[in-house]
Amino acid sequence: MPTDEPAIGNSKMFGEFPLSIRIAQRSVVVAILIPIILRALLRQRGKVKIPWMQFAVGAASGVCVAVGFFATYYAVIRYPYMGLVDAADGDLFSKHIESKKKWVRVAGILICLAIASAGILVPMGDGQVAGWEWLVIFYSSAVFLFVIFLMFYYDRIDHPTIATFLRCSMGLGIFLFPLFIPAIIIGSMRVNTLLDEAIMKMEAEKKRTGFSE
Repeated sequence: MPTDEPAIGNSKMFGEFPLSIRIAQRSVVVAILIPIILRALLRQRGKVKIPWMQFAVGAASGVCVAVGFFATYYAVIRYPYMGLVDAADGDLFSKHIESKKKWVRVAGILICLAIASAGILVPMGDGQVAGWEWLVIFYSSAVFLFVIFLMFYYDRIDHPTIATFLRCSMGLGIFLFPLFIPAIIIGSMRVNTLLDEAIMKMEAEKKRTGFSE
């Protein structure tokens, strides 16, 4: 039976990943699929409108997004190193996003960059920036800088907490990055602490066994 405690190793079945990571990823996927499936069903039935249907679909998608958000937040803090662990059977992120051709990934990054740029430039278009527009500009600027980081600096091995964040959110978390900054900072601190502890244990074991390079 899978548990929420990770088994350390180079790879493992995705069903054995921590429960929070599995919930986060699947909640994002379900939130996207719900309106798509509804639209397909309405098209087959001649687009018959049911008054409460749109509200119900929006509420269901919103619940899935909220569950995915909090599960991702928890996973990034609790299991920031899981971005280093490969799924032997391939999780949804590695199968459908990470494994895509380079030009597909680049195109996705450029789209994110364009959206973030619009969030910065549009509020400044009339030359006057209201109070709430400053918030939009700052938020979009953080997303813009994060996308630049992903384009030129990010590496899964060097940045396991970011890798965990992207895996949990199916990459869509890019647009929510500013909200996850506290979790990413805490997760990064935990990774460094765990790494230091592992190095200390290795050195202690070498001294105990009398092994030296």
